[in-house]
Amino acid sequence: MAIKTLFIAPYPAMTSLIEECGREEQELNIQIEVGDLQEAIPLAKQGEVQGVDVIISRGGTAKLIEQVVDVPVIDVHVSGYDMLRVLTLANDFPGKKAIVGFSNITLGAKAITDLLDISIEVFTVEEAAEVEPLIKQLKSNGFKVIIGDVVTVNTASRFCLESILIQSGREAIFEAFHKVKSVYRLHRRKTWEIKLLHSLLQESMSMSDIIVLNDKGQIVYQQWEHFDSCPIPLADLISSIGQEQLDETVAMVLNKKQRHVKQKLLKKIVDGRLCFLFSFSEFKHPTQQIELQAKTIAHLPMLIHQSKKMNNCLSHIEKNKATSQWVLLGEEGTGKGLISRYIHHKKHDGKGLYTNITAMKALKLKEINDHDICTICINKIDLLPPSEMNKFVSLLDAWREKGFTIILSLREEIVSLHSFIFDDETIRAAIPPLRDRKEDIRPLITYFVASFHGQLGTSAIKIKEEAVVLLEQYSWPGNVAELKTLLKDAVVEEKGYVIEKDMIEQLLERKKKNKAVKDNDFLTGTLEEIEKRIIKQVMEEENHHQTKVAERLGINRSTLWRKLKQ
Repeated sequence: MAIKTLFIAPYPAMTSLIEECGREEQELNIQIEVGDLQEAIPLAKQGEVQGVDVIISRGGTAKLIEQVVDVPVIDVHVSGYDMLRVLTLANDFPGKKAIVGFSNITLGAKAITDLLDISIEVFTVEEAAEVEPLIKQLKSNGFKVIIGDVVTVNTASRFCLESILIQSGREAIFEAFHKVKSVYRLHRRKTWEIKLLHSLLQESMSMSDIIVLNDKGQIVYQQWEHFDSCPIPLADLISSIGQEQLDETVAMVLNKKQRHVKQKLLKKIVDGRLCFLFSFSEFKHPTQQIELQAKTIAHLPMLIHQSKKMNNCLSHIEKNKATSQWVLLGEEGTGKGLISRYIHHKKHDGKGLYTNITAMKALKLKEINDHDICTICINKIDLLPPSEMNKFVSLLDAWREKGFTIILSLREEIVSLHSFIFDDETIRAAIPPLRDRKEDIRPLITYFVASFHGQLGTSAIKIKEEAVVLLEQYSWPGNVAELKTLLKDAVVEEKGYVIEKDMIEQLLERKKKNKAVKDNDFLTGTLEEIEKRIIKQVMEEENHHQTKVAERLGINRSTLWRKLKQ
């Protein structure tokens, strides 16, 4: 892009030379105006309004322009060639001769006249107003020829003195063009840095530990208050700036001390240039470092939904994705955790942090003060003792008021949670068991085999059709989690590229034998050991619904809770 350059020539004869030199300069887009001293000021101001990048002028005119504009101003210096030309011309004139001008002219002139022993006196002025009284005095002292810039020449003419204008040659103009390019690059870089710092000042009012990278991964700014230096290797930051699609992301990362640190990435465009602002902070409370593991859900989780029931489930979620209160009802292993992450991403568009905690941990935390956490998914609620349920419901109410998205993961409805479950603002989503979504088994098999191939480096990439049929016929009491575990065993044991029917038969048979061994050992041991096995078995059969388990065993829930804790 050409540099928009305004050249304000102090005298008309200079314009033709500027045009001639400008034709040889491809990087500058040059606009030429004529104006000397005060005449140049409105021209300069208008050029600044029109967006010129640099202004060029000469001598006193350049100095005046510098005082009224914020863009860089380049002064066309009088070169030694220019001075030699005018002194050579003036040498043939008779009578006393004097050079009158600002220091940009007279310093070089004095050096040349002394060096070449030329009998021309040199007089320096600081302001244009000094020129007229000085020339009047020189005339009275017998000077016949006055040499100088435009204001000097015009004043000498009014006093009927011979005058010679010091003109700038090609060398001086090309030198000015070169300065324009150098100053423009420096000014543009400094302007960008100022805009960046101004932008950072606005963003970093609540940030004390930040580092900024440009689009080439170079550090342009950093400040550390709670960390000695960047807690994450620079290579990891550079890698992440090319992967993130969102303008703002929050992630939990491990620092060099293997502690979880919250990393926020903000993309910014400053003066047309992309930069990346990383800020870092630790959790405010030490207990949260242990109990609360928050993370970013940057990408929409992969959900297989070929079946009608799963499609209906996801359609229901899509219609209500703006909701902040959810209850996910489904058996163990149906994927409620995955669906809770799906809801978080849908609602918050991948921004903010997601955390999945147990009900007991939730009661220990009581408060979550991290404003970047958007979604809290709570599981294992049925393991809470009845005495803690009221506290838990109160905690849910407090978190709802703070604006968190709350998702409860339940195997079945719990009576003491009805105030939340049947609240008008709560959306209930039933997650179908795998036996009711047989159409999803085949694509799930394909997905898991491919996933293990990439994660574990297993060789198996295909499963025989008859093996798939066997898997479709199985009842899957452990749902998708059980299918995933069996397929992992299969790909680990299979050394070839194809999983055969025999392999699946062996794994299914192994499951039956394990169950038979479990049944044979069920009544061995002490009464206390047998009691524990009975409770565990009934818990599994009743999907850990403690009320139903207590009813079947003929005990109350408090007794059941105490026995589970033994």
